[in-house]
Order: sequence, then C-alpha cells, then structure tokens
Amino acid sequence: MLENIFSETIKEHNLIGKKDKIMLGVSGGPDSLALLYAFLSFKKKYKLKIVCLHFNHRLRQESDEEERFIRKICRDLDVEFISQKKKVNQFRKDSLEQVARNFRFDFFLKCSREKKIKKIALAHHKDDLAETVLMRMIRGTGLSGLRGFLPKAKFKNITIIRPFINLEKQQILDWLKQKNISFCLDKSNQETKFLRNKIRIELLPQLKAINSAIVSRLSDLAANSGLDYDFIYNFSRNEFRRLRQKKAGRGLYLDLEGLQGLHPAIFNNVVRIAIEQVKGNTRRIEQSHLTGVRKLILKGKNQASIHLPGIVIRKEKNVVFIQSLIL
Repeated sequence: MLENIFSETIKEHNLIGKKDKIMLGVSGGPDSLALLYAFLSFKKKYKLKIVCLHFNHRLRQESDEEERFIRKICRDLDVEFISQKKKVNQFRKDSLEQVARNFRFDFFLKCSREKKIKKIALAHHKDDLAETVLMRMIRGTGLSGLRGFLPKAKFKNITIIRPFINLEKQQILDWLKQKNISFCLDKSNQETKFLRNKIRIELLPQLKAINSAIVSRLSDLAANSGLDYDFIYNFSRNEFRRLRQKKAGRGLYLDLEGLQGLHPAIFNNVVRIAIEQVKGNTRRIEQSHLTGVRKLILKGKNQASIHLPGIVIRKEKNVVFIQSLIL
C-alpha cells in the first residue's frame, strides 16, 4: 500500500528520475525512517544515489542516542550518513520551532553545496499538511498560506520533494509495523505548548469527530488553493515585470499609476514579489502590512513612506520606491 502511493506520487509530480542523487532528511522518527526504507526499495529501479542527513538539535537527553541509532541503521544499510550537532537553545532569538527549523535547513543547504546534490526529500505527509493548513488559518493567512506545502518546491538552487504527501500518518505506522521496522519517538511531540502539537493532539481529534475525512478535506483545500494561487501568482509576476522600472542600490522602482490600477489581489502579490526581490524573502510580512502599503499608494502624499519588517516603501511623484533596510 505505502509503496504504491509512494510510487504514484513520484510519477504524478515527477519527483525523481533515473540516476538521481537525493539527500533524505532523517530525524529517526517513524515518518523519516519509512521514507528512508521506501527510497531504498526504489534505489535499484531508479539507480539512485542516496545520502542520509541528520541534524541533532540537542534539545533532549535522547538526541545523541537517536543520532547513534540512525548512524547504525545507515551503516547496516550501506547508506552514506552525514550529521551535525548544535545546541539550538543557545541561539534562540525567535520561537524555538523556527530557530530549529532554520538551523536544520542551513545544514541541508551546506550539505547540498558540499555534495553537489540539488534534491532533498522530506517525510511530510497528509496529516502534516492538514496541521499546517490549520495552523496558518489560526494565525491568519491567504491563498499562499492555505497551500500548506507542495509535493515539489524550489528553494534557492535546490528542489524539495515530499513523496509522502498523499499518505496519512496511520498508513505509515501500519507499514512500519508490517515491515517490523523500529524507530524513535520524540517525547516533545506530546507537549501542547507548541501550536502544531496542540492542533494535532487536541484540535484535529475534535474535527475528526465531526468529519472523519477532515485530513483529506484539508489536503484537498491545500491542493485547490495551490492551483488558484499559481494562476494569480503567475499573472502577478507578469504585472510586476510590466511595472518594474529600474533597480537602485538595495531597492527598485515601480510605476505608481500602474500599481494604483491593479485589482487588490494582484496588487498584494506584486508588492510581495517586489519585497522578495529586494529583501530575499517575505518573512514577517503580514496582511496588515499590505493593507498599509495599499493605503499609502492610493491615498498617501508624495514622499510619504511606510516601514515594514526589513523594508521601507516610499511614494514619489510617478513611482514607488521599495528598499531593503538589511545591509
């Protein structure tokens, strides 16, 4: 069952090809261990080169033991294993979850450069997708956030693939039991001080009591939102190219009159694209910021400006100047 869905997802989204080199993010939990074994079952057919990556956050007493556990499995399976340790708590400036995620991804990028492998497989599944959609709805989001995460996505110069995206958690657990594959359990996943855990432990069971297929329905919502967003985003990117006038240092100019004539949905996306161009990302840019920018563009006086996280936007006579404040 798992192998069939895994194979169908790979074909549907063209996730891997013959002789691909792929790095797998493996924590030691059930999902990532299943991902490792699933890929090994396809290794010969696709002539794959597989490298296992493990980031040890050193947040729990069991962290070193889990790293040794995965290292032994990879040694027994003749899979290259690369790990890194970092006590994430010492570097905490943001939420612990976000800091850990950033360090882990930096490690993945470093390994990608060193090994010259541009594809990373992660074990996110359908339940993870449902949790992500709910989490973003609770925090506030638009179409982009409702997409959750995609089966295939570009990040800088690497491709992230998620071949388990059509599998539910229970299917993975059942498959591991059937194959008699052992794994580690992270006790912190039961701590409801983290929003994602609270959603998984408390909210999702209540929603399942109302609709037993809620995980699939939320997955459908993510997929449909993704299709709509892709259309709007591609249209918005064309509008951005039409309105972009020139770059200037750490900023760029957009045509003022053209911006003023955009539909609000396209306006928001054009502004986001412009911010990403000059800042490198749209992190911490919320709907309230975009609302403020639109008010500035439509009603603000010349030379009026608005500050966003890491960005300043100034309205001039015939143009809008968007500049990064990050050196």
